[in-house]
Amino acid sequence: MRRQENPELKRRILKHLADLYQINEVRESNHLSTYVYCRTKAFLNQQQTTLPTDEEVMLFSLGYGLQDVLTPKNAQVPVYESEGIVYRPDMSFTATDSEVEQLVELKTTRKSAKFHFIDEQIPETWLDYMRGGCHIRRVESYDLIVLYMMGSYSPPFPVIYCDTCTFDQEEIEENWQKLLARKKVLDDALTSGQIPTPFKNNYEWECKYCRYLLVCQTIAPMTTLPESWRT
Repeated sequence: MRRQENPELKRRILKHLADLYQINEVRESNHLSTYVYCRTKAFLNQQQTTLPTDEEVMLFSLGYGLQDVLTPKNAQVPVYESEGIVYRPDMSFTATDSEVEQLVELKTTRKSAKFHFIDEQIPETWLDYMRGGCHIRRVESYDLIVLYMMGSYSPPFPVIYCDTCTFDQEEIEENWQKLLARKKVLDDALTSGQIPTPFKNNYEWECKYCRYLLVCQTIAPMTTLPESWRT
């Protein structure tokens, strides 16, 4: 057998995925997830400066594709807005008008499922988004579905867990004020045309596969660089 790489086919498949899930499209900057994740990236996205990396296309496509497969046909995907912030749960169930809406978030991860029952292992971004949704919908609980791609066994085998997360009103409101503060950072930046300070408006792990990493490293003051990059 003779085998050789086929980069043309790879590009065709990646383009198909990017088009299918609209990964290359720039959406409005007022979505709840915008204020959960990096505001510097959100600003640069609005400038349409560069296309997503292959890694970003694959990660987003995998998440979106599995979400499509796992979402029941009777689930709703409503869109809400509060204080200028647009919000959409991954899925929603409301049996009757008199019942409280059941908000559901669906996540996929390559982390080991053995950490599932350790609260500190739940990503802060997931919690920020769910608490934001609770504020907008005036509820205190949010269902979380997590598909662990690698499971926790050897050989790895996918495993799924479903939990209901309940928050108290204080943490919901504290989270909302945090989101509003982040919104102001991005709104001010878009109005002034001045980029939010790199590495100061995000979680450090977000930089790993980011298409704008070189941009941020180039323009960031040395004092804002993560310690591991100050070489």
